[in-house]
Amino acid sequence: MLKTVTIIGGGPTGLMAADILSQHNYSVTIFERKPSLGRKFLLAGRGGLNITHSENTNDFLKKYGKNHTTFKSLINKFSPQNLRDWCESLGEKTFIGSSGRVFPKSFKASPLLRAWLSQLKTQNVTFKKKHDWLGWQDNRLLFKYEDKNILIKSDFTILALGGASWPNLGSDGSWVDILKRNNIEISELQPANCGFFVNWSKVFTERFAGNPLKSIKIKYKEKKIKGEFIITKVGVEGGAIYSLSALIRDAINIEGEQKVFIDLKPDVSLEEINKRLLNKPSKLSLTNYLRKNIKLSDVAIGLIMELKHKKKFKNLNAQNLGFHIKNFELLLQKPFSIKRSISTAGGVSFKSIDSDFMLTNKPNVYIAGEMLDWEAPTGGYLLQACISSGFFVANNILKKKNNSEQN
Repeated sequence: MLKTVTIIGGGPTGLMAADILSQHNYSVTIFERKPSLGRKFLLAGRGGLNITHSENTNDFLKKYGKNHTTFKSLINKFSPQNLRDWCESLGEKTFIGSSGRVFPKSFKASPLLRAWLSQLKTQNVTFKKKHDWLGWQDNRLLFKYEDKNILIKSDFTILALGGASWPNLGSDGSWVDILKRNNIEISELQPANCGFFVNWSKVFTERFAGNPLKSIKIKYKEKKIKGEFIITKVGVEGGAIYSLSALIRDAINIEGEQKVFIDLKPDVSLEEINKRLLNKPSKLSLTNYLRKNIKLSDVAIGLIMELKHKKKFKNLNAQNLGFHIKNFELLLQKPFSIKRSISTAGGVSFKSIDSDFMLTNKPNVYIAGEMLDWEAPTGGYLLQACISSGFFVANNILKKKNNSEQN
């Protein structure tokens, strides 16, 4: 009789686990609370599906911070190259972008997801949609489907319910209370790769909300990041901000508001900017001069005018203006809500699982993906780790079966 595996969560972590196990004579069922699978995966591909990154393994693993040693085993078993080869096996060749990030040649998530789900169907994976997981009852899994409660008995369970960001797509963190009731240690879920609130003036947000601030450098303590970010009605978000968000979030949790400094012209020295400012004709307005001679964007000029609006300095002269162009002070108040973040920090503590990612107090129940207590920056590291962890736990279930047969 076939061993049964219940996978809860129809994102890339659960799909990869199902893919592996269904090729090895397991009866696999995926339970998903939404009407379709891979919703967040599709959202990630909206601006181009960054599937992984091409940098060397040591630098790659450093992106997982304190968990880099634990994640070494995951990434070694299913590496970025393995992921690229797997994509190609589904008909989606990949390429390396100028920044080292890896994308499908179609640039989209939908062709890959369609091919993946089609393959799982041919491997007899069963999909149960619109099923909410409620926990355990009498050592069986309890689900709610429409207005009924359903009990499922399974030889193995893989929990792959994701974090708590973008809850409208399915992963809302409701599993936290379920696991806590079962004495499983959980680190508090927090926003990761998130934006931050800034107290903009009404004039500034009315004109610039939704606009990018490009080709800048952000300095926070010893860290410096080149890139860009977006001005929102209530703050800032985007790549350069996300790169520093874990450090800033943790500091805000302890110390409160944090200052970052923005170099609005990172490729021009302070001396050169001051020299240009001293030559400003008296008849030319400051904004026009900043636009034409300093080559500041309208958004960057708007930031400088924010200083004037908030009376940070009374007289705009060459010395203080040049300094602020190179060191614009931005006060970040607190992170955006976890619902709006790209990903989630916190989750099931590694103290609660063994080296195979099985819960120590729930035999044959495995945790994978974003449910675990880890975080990583954007750039392909999140998706790689989620898919690799699905591969990892699936192979650990295979290993357990093989060991039991040998004994």
